[in-house]
Amino acid sequence: MRSLLALLLLLSCSLPAWAEVRASLDRYSLTAADVLTLTLEATDQLEQRPDLTPLEGDFSVLSSRKVIISSHSSSSRAVRTRWELQLRPRTTGKIRIPPLRLGSDLSAPMEVEVTGNLAPTRNRGNLFMDSLLSQDQIYSHAQLLYTARVFHTEPLPESARFQPPQLPEALVIPLTEKRSYETDRGGESWQITEQAFALFPSNEGLHTLRGARLVLDDESDVTPNAIALTPVESFEIEVLPQAHHSQRGYWLPAERLSFEEQAPLPDSLQPGESFVREISLTALGLPADALPSLFVAELDSAFARTEDVSLTETATPQGLVSTRTERILIEPLGEGGLVLPAIDIHWWNTLSDRGQILTLPGRQLEIDMVSLPPVTDSSTPVARDAANPSSPSRMLVAGLGLLSIISSLGWLYSWHQLRQLRNRDKAASQEVQAAQAAQLHRSHQQAERNTFQALAIACQQNDAGSTQQRLIDWGQQFWLDHHVHSLTSLCEAAGSQALDFLIMDLEHHLRHEPTLWQGDLLLEALETMRRRRLRNAEPSMDSREQDLLMVS
Repeated sequence: MRSLLALLLLLSCSLPAWAEVRASLDRYSLTAADVLTLTLEATDQLEQRPDLTPLEGDFSVLSSRKVIISSHSSSSRAVRTRWELQLRPRTTGKIRIPPLRLGSDLSAPMEVEVTGNLAPTRNRGNLFMDSLLSQDQIYSHAQLLYTARVFHTEPLPESARFQPPQLPEALVIPLTEKRSYETDRGGESWQITEQAFALFPSNEGLHTLRGARLVLDDESDVTPNAIALTPVESFEIEVLPQAHHSQRGYWLPAERLSFEEQAPLPDSLQPGESFVREISLTALGLPADALPSLFVAELDSAFARTEDVSLTETATPQGLVSTRTERILIEPLGEGGLVLPAIDIHWWNTLSDRGQILTLPGRQLEIDMVSLPPVTDSSTPVARDAANPSSPSRMLVAGLGLLSIISSLGWLYSWHQLRQLRNRDKAASQEVQAAQAAQLHRSHQQAERNTFQALAIACQQNDAGSTQQRLIDWGQQFWLDHHVHSLTSLCEAAGSQALDFLIMDLEHHLRHEPTLWQGDLLLEALETMRRRRLRNAEPSMDSREQDLLMVS
């Protein structure tokens, strides 16, 4: 009896462990054109993806979805992990679905019957997709590189094009034009047509990326109007949450970040003499509207404001290169040393997977003292002893008196000319100051229009994260008499209860549900605030200037 029990125990230990993973199908009989749903469910919370390699011979995996099911009771908590797979059969007849591994356990095998004929595919063996993906785990708002590649033996028509890949709530940017080249694969010569794309996902969690489709637009008899390769490639992408939060509220996941001073700073300055500092921040792997404002510090001994902001993007095969350039007008207020503080940008290096700080070193400039020309007295003192009875003669006394009168007249003429010169210099200085003020006013208007235009685009796209940064940038240009460095300081500068509620709603969505935020109400409130400012503060503007100020 003991030998029989030992034998049964040995057999049970040698069998595969199928009990922990349950597998089920939505149907056990289907046609070749139908899609089969396979569900795998484990009695625990698992992070691993199921191994779908055993299915590749008989099925095409169209999509997959992960669901965590949690149930609570007064004494316990149960968690289950469910995977739903969409499959399309490659063959007909009775197909065996082999055991699939999920975690450390296997599912039970199953059979399904496929009837009918498979849909014919044009040049199936001579035309197939084999795309490349840079990674399957990526941080929110970071760059994901996808290269759509088609292998073919015959040349494609010139009208062949790629439809971009699709990823939920992701920005998709083409990086290169379509290009073709030849290569060897398995001892055979193949032609490859490819195009690179950059994707920037915003929603955290597990998502399915549907690959690009090749479409051939040709109305000839040989080539159909549109050939789309099937099945569409699918990739499982896990979007990770932000690794850290900076004090200014931005998140910069990039592969490379660099500062650049566009022009050398002056060696010396005079009080009241202004100069423009132009600095640029360049990032590889980020869109331009994600780059933060660069000049946020106040200067104690100088007047400073952002004169202009420009954003540029360049698509390269290595990824999207974005640059933010700011022109900052600085005018020293007094003599001595002018300290330009260092600028620190906190960012996340996605290559080394760690946080870093990029610093533009501080600078110190010397402000020269004002040197005024000495005022000389050209008069000649009158001889003290003119009335001395020991003088040689009255002629000498008369000559000295005449010389004194001439000298006095010369001094009066010089003083009058100096006064006129000073008046002309003062008038010229006032004209220069007025021209500088007008230029500064126009530059400020341009910067305010640019920042508001970027803010309006972010609101119209319902992008809560970008709207937060663009709102601070615009506030710095709109309220020049306030130090706007956060949403809280912006609310204090605005003094509007309605705007306070709208910004509270924006902050709530940023913390909990950023994808559900709608920016139309905030944009409407800001446009109303700008129109009110225009009517109250600029009553003398003509209609053309008002139209220019309200462009957004």
